[in-house]
Amino acid sequence: MKILFVLLVAMLPITGFCQFGGKQVIKINGLGLDQLVKGLLDAGYSIEKSEASLSVIVTHIKQSPATGIGTLIKAKLQGGNVLLSGQYSEPGKPAETCPITDSGSPGSPCMTSWKLMQDLAESFNKPMEIL
Repeated sequence: MKILFVLLVAMLPITGFCQFGGKQVIKINGLGLDQLVKGLLDAGYSIEKSEASLSVIVTHIKQSPATGIGTLIKAKLQGGNVLLSGQYSEPGKPAETCPITDSGSPGSPCMTSWKLMQDLAESFNKPMEIL
């Protein structure tokens, strides 16, 4: 029981600053693989890995020059649509990542990373939905 308590206490600093809850996915309708890859590269993201089927693409972390926040985007192609999600890291804490969500206060790293992901989604000029 002590070990479980120590593990929980040790994990608190890692998860304590992340904003959980809120929406985490942006669905972009009618976006193909070629458009997705071009859009990611045009936005300054580089591809880290993808599945053999190219149905999931993960980018390297991109640091924002203005805020220092690092964002990693995960794009899943599904039935002619793309589902965008991701993770962010705060300046000075690159090893600690949190899911990108639409929660948090304006100007917080959580909302700033959400805005970056939403701007990327809007750059495709396709209908989108926040899930």
